[in-house]
Amino acid sequence: MDGQAEMAPLSADDVAQFLIDNPEADGADDQQEQVPTDEPPSDEDTDESKTDDDSPDDADDESDEQPDPTSGRKFKVTVKGEDGADLETEVDEKELIAGYQRHADYSRKTAELARREEQAVEIVRAKVSEAQNHYVQQAQMAQALVARLAGLCSPEEMLELSRQDPAAYVAEQARQQQVHSMIAGLQNQWQQEQFRAQQGQQAALQQSFARCWGVLGHEGIDKPKLQHIFDSYSKYYGISPERFATLNDPAVVLSMRDAVAYRELQKKKTEVTQKATAAPRLPQKSNVPRNDAPDKKRVERLRSGRGSRDDLAAFIAQHNL
Repeated sequence: MDGQAEMAPLSADDVAQFLIDNPEADGADDQQEQVPTDEPPSDEDTDESKTDDDSPDDADDESDEQPDPTSGRKFKVTVKGEDGADLETEVDEKELIAGYQRHADYSRKTAELARREEQAVEIVRAKVSEAQNHYVQQAQMAQALVARLAGLCSPEEMLELSRQDPAAYVAEQARQQQVHSMIAGLQNQWQQEQFRAQQGQQAALQQSFARCWGVLGHEGIDKPKLQHIFDSYSKYYGISPERFATLNDPAVVLSMRDAVAYRELQKKKTEVTQKATAAPRLPQKSNVPRNDAPDKKRVERLRSGRGSRDDLAAFIAQHNL
């Protein structure tokens, strides 16, 4: 019976009364439930946490939250249509930037190609000029050699031969005419080649002048400004103006312009310094602050009728009354 009484079921009131009488029991149960274990977390839990942390959806969400600020900007651009007329079209900023980059790349490649072509033309021109000079020298040497080997008679010898042997004179005269004709042909050939070489050099010089003027025009230098640069550079550095007649390098001209501008700036600085030194100096202002308190007190005494004769005299003297 006693055992059955001890094992009798508890009612809700008994449990509530037990918790009221023993408040530590509820906290102990919670602490027992929260006791950490020494077992490491399972791989499934770790994988799930990594999966949650490394979810690509988060990156997509972040990219969606940061839209491209240039995607919606539009610009109106005027271009040439197929018929050559101006056509206004609207492009976004990305397309505008891409077009500018293509244009810059095209300009760079075009300039590089033009530079290479110019170098190739200069090399070919130098080779042609060298060949022309060599040909002229060889033709002149051949002319002198033919005249020496022909053994031409002098006018005195021909006169004597005509007296002694008229038939031999006629034959010698015919031979000399053939030799002179050959020499004249050689001379004509090298003179023509020399003339062509001079024309080529003149054309190359004109092309170099045109390229030089193109660069100088882009820098805002026209003929009057160029003449001013030459005259000033000649005056400052003592160089004869005749040396600038064949100058066709724009880099040299631009360096001369900068040198002249520096000299003129130094000259203006000297002139301004001299004028500032010779100018009359302004009177210096007194740094001692003016004390108007006695004057105010004097005026107040005069207004209130309590002023003395000295106050009145000082007021009259101050205001020149």
